[in-house]
Amino acid sequence: MKTDFSVLIACVLAVAALGARGQTADSDPFLVGAIGGVQYHHDCWFFSGCDAAHATTAKLGGGWRFGVFAIEVWGTDFGRASIDAPPGGALHVHTTGIGGARYLRVNSSVQGLLRAGAANSWHSRTDDGSKSTFDATFGLGLLVDVAPKLAPELAWDVTGAEGNQTATVVANALTAGLRRRF
Repeated sequence: MKTDFSVLIACVLAVAALGARGQTADSDPFLVGAIGGVQYHHDCWFFSGCDAAHATTAKLGGGWRFGVFAIEVWGTDFGRASIDAPPGGALHVHTTGIGGARYLRVNSSVQGLLRAGAANSWHSRTDDGSKSTFDATFGLGLLVDVAPKLAPELAWDVTGAEGNQTATVVANALTAGLRRRF
């Protein structure tokens, strides 16, 4: 995990350094930091549904926008949640991923965005140890330009993770953050 996080930080710093060249609004690098909440859906069974757990999440990302499309890299810590099975147990998922985004202009200062990508997901659980898997990621976002290079971002992101002996976990995160373009 330490190596993957180092690679993510190197990518984000490279994007920021490239941004010093002064790009147009249609093609520019950006960094995003956000915090929020996550709801884990775990121990899902066909007839009885899923158990739920809640935690605080944080994410750091960067990328390069090309008109209405962007390439993004993300590091997300979905947080540690208390779970009932086993009693006093905990569940934790964090990811490092890459993906693409499509921007949809609502008006002159508001944009929506659609995200899709893939991430290396680390799942750790008290009664199951930890496991790393490669999983799909999806998201929706809303940006409001408050300054020429600054926009608050509200986002919903979802990804899965797989345990060693336990069922798949789905993490649904709602975050609020700040996007800085260069």
